[in-house]
Amino acid sequence: MTQPTITHRANEAARTADRETAEAFANLLRDLLGVTPDMPRFHQGRDQHRRADQLIRRARERVQGQVPLESDDAVAAGYSAACAWHRFIYLEKATGAALEYVQNLTPWAFCQFLGDLVAAGVKTGRAQDRFFCELATRVTTAARVRSEAPPAERLAQQRTEILHLADRPHLSDHFTTIAPYSVWITYRLEAGASEHTWEAAVSGYRVLPNKVVDMDAASITLRSTNPFDLEATPEWLTDLIEKYAPSSW
Repeated sequence: MTQPTITHRANEAARTADRETAEAFANLLRDLLGVTPDMPRFHQGRDQHRRADQLIRRARERVQGQVPLESDDAVAAGYSAACAWHRFIYLEKATGAALEYVQNLTPWAFCQFLGDLVAAGVKTGRAQDRFFCELATRVTTAARVRSEAPPAERLAQQRTEILHLADRPHLSDHFTTIAPYSVWITYRLEAGASEHTWEAAVSGYRVLPNKVVDMDAASITLRSTNPFDLEATPEWLTDLIEKYAPSSW
């Protein structure tokens, strides 16, 4: 057997092992979180990306200083991946292409993303930076290929603004009260329509009935297509929606 053949087979075996590691970790998270392929990121008032991050961090805490659960060792193996997500995506230090790609992942796909991070073994800041730079390159290349595809009928246009919030009043719906820390405002213009619609998904820390702010994350979604949501939208959020609305499409 020639050296190139040996090298090729070794590389292929390594890639197979990486895929199996990534899939195993992703499937473990999916089972523990109870996510399904069609679940949206903000489900039942909670940011599912944050749920995955918190699950990993709590497992590591139990492994280090408490009584671990049966799956904690396997889940805690994703701690470096959770830290990489927090540093580059949650704190928005990644490039725009990588940031937008990860932020828009469904919970199901986000678990796979964390599995890929685990398999890549990105434990240092430099390795994590390289991982997200390579991700941005792949995303940009894929977008360019899509843009060069034959034209298709446009059904709608959609734009999203992701904003950090500070010192905003508590926001409530019929079930939840939160202290806001971010908002995703998605504007949509249907083909042939003269005015756009919007959807604002406000994330924040849950406020308990005794007015204490918990560290558990939750979200409230308001839509311009719902008259009750329009009435419930606070002035500060209305101002942001008007401020960041696209001036042209």
